[in-house]
Amino acid sequence: MNRSAPVRLPADLAAYLARFGLTLPDLLTTANPKLAKGATLARSVILHHLPHRALARAITPGAQASTAPRGYLATLAHLAQAQGLATLASHWNGCPWATLGCADGCLAWAGHGGLAPAVAACRGRRTLAMLADPALYARALLWAIAREWTRAQADGLPLAVRLRGTDEGPPMGWHRLRFELTLSEALALGRRFGLAITPGAVTLAEALACGLEGLAQGRPTLRLYDYSKAPLTGPLGLEAQRAAGWDVTASLAADRATAAADGLAALAAGFRLAVPVAMGKGSPLPRALTLATPGRPPLTVPAVDGDASDHRWRDPHGVAIILRAKHSRGADAALSTPFSLAPTPEAQALPDGVATLTW
Repeated sequence: MNRSAPVRLPADLAAYLARFGLTLPDLLTTANPKLAKGATLARSVILHHLPHRALARAITPGAQASTAPRGYLATLAHLAQAQGLATLASHWNGCPWATLGCADGCLAWAGHGGLAPAVAACRGRRTLAMLADPALYARALLWAIAREWTRAQADGLPLAVRLRGTDEGPPMGWHRLRFELTLSEALALGRRFGLAITPGAVTLAEALACGLEGLAQGRPTLRLYDYSKAPLTGPLGLEAQRAAGWDVTASLAADRATAAADGLAALAAGFRLAVPVAMGKGSPLPRALTLATPGRPPLTVPAVDGDASDHRWRDPHGVAIILRAKHSRGADAALSTPFSLAPTPEAQALPDGVATLTW
């Protein structure tokens, strides 16, 4: 079978995507500067939605915004109204654990995403499609992932899939979202793409179990990975995501009331901790991070360059992933600056403790 031929989606999926002005290639981002840095290690794809409460702002006429992509998008507002999603969209928060600094300085507004309203509108259409029917959306993503897996195999590389590109996903979390995949559709996916797909009432990880095999030996053909600001425990937490088949890196928000305690808990549980630092290109990276909070002994962990690539699964667990803070267009420095650590060897106060970078 010609696996480079155009993909024929099941009729219900094709019609569903068309409602939101989407096609299969529109779902996953396959190229950006960060992904390009790791192109020899894996073929990577990221799913981008509108973050935090940006969808509500995008469909509200007269909404205040610092830049055009962050503001009212008439075409998106009309789509939400036509699909009966205006009320749901106006209440949607795609980043329930974001702090003020995280929401204001979000990377969704960096690079091209901060310049082009059309990029924000596309991300908004995806977000509306996810809210309209999360199960159908997950099925469409399965087809998109399988399509990219075939391309990765042709390159002799694994496929790396990051679904929390700019938000935390559907209300039930990607790791808990189940959809019904019939045997005939699973077989069709296998014939078309060569990837064995598990049918039934499955999560994405369960449907893609064949591609995830070999994790223990370090030879999978597919990786599900993410960064998340979720709490450590609970049904949506970091531990639940990891147990469901995701490689997860916790994220430090220096302006969170429990920043130090959350970072210490994530590191103690064996997660990496992504740490944004307001340092410029070419600046030397710190070699260690120390976190301390009253009532607990301080913890010092090695630092890893998180900008060398986005392939976090290659990094050891229990380390600090140093990410240079990127310019988010339209951000208010008074809000966004406290989200990141300063590039200084001096101890820095967190709301509940202290962080120290060592060079």
